Amino acid sequence: MIRRNRILGATTIAAVAALAVASCSPQADTGSDDSYSVGVLVIVQAQLLDDLVGAFTETVQSELGDATVEFDIQNANGDQSLIASIARDFASSDYDAFAVAGTPAVIALAAQVTDRPIFALAMGDPVGAGVAESLEEPGGNVTGSIDFIDPALLLDDIVAIHPDAESIGTLYDPSNQNMQVWMEALTAAADDSGLTVAESTIATTAEVAQSARSLVDRADVVLIGPDASVIAGLDAVGAAMSNAAIPLYVAGGDAAVPGVLGSIGPEYTSLGVSAGVNAAAVLLGADVATMPFTVPEGLEIVINPETEAALGIEFPPAIEKRITRL
Repeated sequence: MIRRNRILGATTIAAVAALAVASCSPQADTGSDDSYSVGVLVIVQAQLLDDLVGAFTETVQSELGDATVEFDIQNANGDQSLIASIARDFASSDYDAFAVAGTPAVIALAAQVTDRPIFALAMGDPVGAGVAESLEEPGGNVTGSIDFIDPALLLDDIVAIHPDAESIGTLYDPSNQNMQVWMEALTAAADDSGLTVAESTIATTAEVAQSARSLVDRADVVLIGPDASVIAGLDAVGAAMSNAAIPLYVAGGDAAVPGVLGSIGPEYTSLGVSAGVNAAAVLLGADVATMPFTVPEGLEIVINPETEAALGIEFPPAIEKRITRL
């Protein structure tokens, strides 16, 4: 069953179960009642995250068969104080496990919950964030899926499409640890490609429109990384780049947003599915400390044909054969 809760119509699917906590690492007790409860914290409202969480919850339910599964999905709407509040509420709950979309939210919940499994959905760098010892053997109570793809791979495609580009623009939230790592990698990759980086920062999604406009005179191409706060304001970025006729790419975001030329990155639904498979295994008794994070299987290029036509873009044959159009 589904009911709506918290701000932005967060979804809740409900039931109750028990969790047996091992002395060294949390793992689920299969029990006899075949019911489980999972608290889900989503950092901000965005279609990409809705799809990610939806794939996760559907997969967990499918993997657990006839078991009753409750998902209490809470959306923090990008509010840091609300992230902390939801994390505290979840820590004091009796939920068996938790799932989290958004690196700052993963870090916040992991600081509150150490006795039950946490499944990070499409996290950038769990090791760098301090919630796992390694991707192969996390060592604690956090596992899940990662969405990090080396920006050098993205720039290889972008440079092939736009060989005359001299600058790559981006905007991000510098408080997001995932984006700190991503920006360091992007800057290094851009330097290797002979590109300069024009960057603009935000503190909240409300600042996305202004920050996007600040890139107009500084960037030949704009690439948005896996920053949930920026992706939540992608409409504003698309409008700014469309008005300036600047090609806009997103690293795995929604290519259907007006003004976006294309998405180059992981397929986020598959990251929700792979995390869901592992989460179900943990709920059935597998050790979360030894459950590896799943990683993207490759890049996909999805092109918005309306933006393509408006910009008059022609893709090189090697890129064209990899493209999927909406």
